[in-house]
Amino acid sequence: MKENRLLIFVLALLVGVMTSCDDKVHLAADYKDISVTYALLNKNDSIHYFKIYKGFLTEDNAVEAAFDWNNIYYPVDSIEVRLEEYSEGGTLLRTAVLDTTTRVQKQDGVFASPKQLLYYSTWKLDQDNTYRLVIKHLDTGEEVYATTPIVGDFSVRNPQQTWNMNLEKPSTIKFYAAEHAAAYDLYFYFYYVEINKHTGKIEHKVLKKKLNADFIRSTTTGEVSFVGFVPKSFYTFIAQNLEPNEDVDRYIDAIDGKAYCCMRLQLWAADKTFLTYYNVSTPGSSIVQNRLEYTNFVSSDDNAYGILASRNSCYRDLQFNPMEHNEDTLVKGAATRYLGFGYYRNSPLFPVEE
Repeated sequence: MKENRLLIFVLALLVGVMTSCDDKVHLAADYKDISVTYALLNKNDSIHYFKIYKGFLTEDNAVEAAFDWNNIYYPVDSIEVRLEEYSEGGTLLRTAVLDTTTRVQKQDGVFASPKQLLYYSTWKLDQDNTYRLVIKHLDTGEEVYATTPIVGDFSVRNPQQTWNMNLEKPSTIKFYAAEHAAAYDLYFYFYYVEINKHTGKIEHKVLKKKLNADFIRSTTTGEVSFVGFVPKSFYTFIAQNLEPNEDVDRYIDAIDGKAYCCMRLQLWAADKTFLTYYNVSTPGSSIVQNRLEYTNFVSSDDNAYGILASRNSCYRDLQFNPMEHNEDTLVKGAATRYLGFGYYRNSPLFPVEE
């Protein structure tokens, strides 16, 4: 007898990124209706999306079967999906049945793409309240649900906007903690332009660098510090990610038209639910089995998996200090002098006073 295979879709987040897993769990048991839900709420988003998949049984190739829309999504008339908002004291403030959309395309992968089915809400979220996602199976009346607080707003304290890099010492990044946050990721962006010497075409480009190797774990309500960003590595990073190109001139860019403002420090914060999920999910001998060990969905028959969690972000745009040697090091320094960077004051994008 051919063994039945239950393909359970479990979505995993990494700082921001949503990926999917194609591992299989081999079972001899009968089919069991299992829902897998993934959602990360951000109070600053205008639209909040919820991915809801179902497990399925097949005696055929499970990976091929995953491309069948009917295998991985519930019929829209078979479930009701609600979002509920509760006050700090537990009072239900409002509720709404969520509609669906297929307008957001999914990246290519093991599962059906690019078309995907998402539930969504346009609510403005309040960081002082909690939110519950409820999935009701209309044929049985069973409800499964998960609840999450909302990660609050936070801000960068250091570095200041005009950043005079000290290439000899690590820089300390300081920020004010976000309410309900348990983990942080730091990213550094460098914005530059390439101008084609033959056509004059201008292309705005960006390099991205993750600063912390692992999450910065903190549940403090005060100030959080991260020591470990060595400014000298900034130039090394540029050198490792750009190739010489004799056909273009390069200059630092100006974010939002601000002269010498060519860098951005972005911080992402996630709540305890996400951190726990991440800790359980990474790594393991069996990805799917490990990921199923943790879920914050409540069900009567252990047939609901996934997470409902929250995150938030903040950033600070940073300027080269034109009175210091930051730009000199970019243009003439040993690591980057062969990349064709010129001084911003010579760029055709340099602001000219009238």
